[in-house]
Amino acid sequence: MDNVQSALKVKWDDLLNNLQKKIPSHSYSSWILPLNFLDCNDYSIRISAPNRFHSEYIEMHFRDIIIAGIKDVFEKEMTLQIVTEQRNIKPQLHSQSSDLVNISDKVSHNEKPDERENFQQTYYVEDRYSQLNGRYTFETFVEGPHNQFAKVASRAVSEAPGNTAFNPLLIYGGTGLGKTHLLQAIGHYARTQNPNRRVIYVSSEKFMIDFITAIRNNRLNEFGNLYRQADLLLVDDIQFLESREGTQEQFFHTFNDLYQHGKQIVITSDRTPKELKGVEERLISRFLSGLTVDIQPPDFESRIAILQKKATIDQLSIPPEVIEFVAQNITTNVRELEGAMTRIFAYSSLAHTDVTINLAKKVIKDMMGVRKTRHISIDIIQSAVSEFYKVTENELMGKGRKKEVAQARQVIMFLSREISGMSLKTIGLRLGRRDHTTVMHACNVIGKKIRENKSFAKEIEAIKHQIDLASS
Repeated sequence: MDNVQSALKVKWDDLLNNLQKKIPSHSYSSWILPLNFLDCNDYSIRISAPNRFHSEYIEMHFRDIIIAGIKDVFEKEMTLQIVTEQRNIKPQLHSQSSDLVNISDKVSHNEKPDERENFQQTYYVEDRYSQLNGRYTFETFVEGPHNQFAKVASRAVSEAPGNTAFNPLLIYGGTGLGKTHLLQAIGHYARTQNPNRRVIYVSSEKFMIDFITAIRNNRLNEFGNLYRQADLLLVDDIQFLESREGTQEQFFHTFNDLYQHGKQIVITSDRTPKELKGVEERLISRFLSGLTVDIQPPDFESRIAILQKKATIDQLSIPPEVIEFVAQNITTNVRELEGAMTRIFAYSSLAHTDVTINLAKKVIKDMMGVRKTRHISIDIIQSAVSEFYKVTENELMGKGRKKEVAQARQVIMFLSREISGMSLKTIGLRLGRRDHTTVMHACNVIGKKIRENKSFAKEIEAIKHQIDLASS
């Protein structure tokens, strides 16, 4: 073992000993021991976790403890990067500090200067205005009918920032549906196309805090110049600028300056521009001057695809029946959907048990309450729809094609697929022995109408509420 490897082992062992004193033994053995020390320099340390789930769990529960341990061992503050484990990574220790000069010299002889420079640029260059999450790329974004147009528009913008008609691009939708994912995917892809492109990702809240700090420190010019140097400005959750008149003023001038210089602006919001209360009309007008796209809650098939994608990325083995059960019970929010899967696997890891349907039921019950895990029959759905549209059961089962009856029948098919997850064939048989292609067509028709007609979407939500009440 050479000096570099010896130094690595000493530092890593010291860090493990430090963490072992602070973390319960079962958690230490389950979560800390599987970590590997990869490399470090004077400012940062990089470690690996066996899979994406493990990495996320460490980030959520142990990051602060590990950073404190690093400070104790290295006697200074350092940033921490946790990556998913890759094969054939050779640990290296990079340092320019006087107390580790021998190790530094050893490394400098063994590495080409451009490789060392590339290493530091890849992992350690800090850019507080480009904090893009490595998970949020187009490759990890699951496309479905509920978000297809938003993804196409986002991809177009990322390929030619500022050179499309989609400027600004505003993506809106409810909480946890993937707006931030698309926003950051644009930034990632734009940078892969041109590494010198200045991408600034910031939440509207962070923009406001920076503005207030600039006022307090008498540095407004620096603040303005910083944001106006962006080639691509990504602003998350613009709704938080409501009633913030001073911040809106500053954002308006930043927006105008970037737009006039052909720079791209992408914004997310939890509602349409016209529904933003307390935002100046001139800003609303700017938002509407480009392209506005929405993201809707995912349908049943999309929820399954999302969970399958997460399992693949996180290198998890999840039985198909567990994925289907989660997709049936978490229906409106992608973030909750993925969170449920993460929690199921955490329970499994900590209890050293297999991932089973019974475990999934327990987790979902804890998350959502008993009502969400109960089986909702097609009879309950049919009753709620019949009552809402004032249509009788005989009319629904018959061959009548009256507009209100046909729509009610299609809604039942859609909700049966959406809520219960029953097969197309089963739904068709239960509704007058109709063919599965009829059910598929109904699901597509109703899904499209929900996305395009807000009034109709509210009707469906009202029916879902009645179904929930009936099944409680």
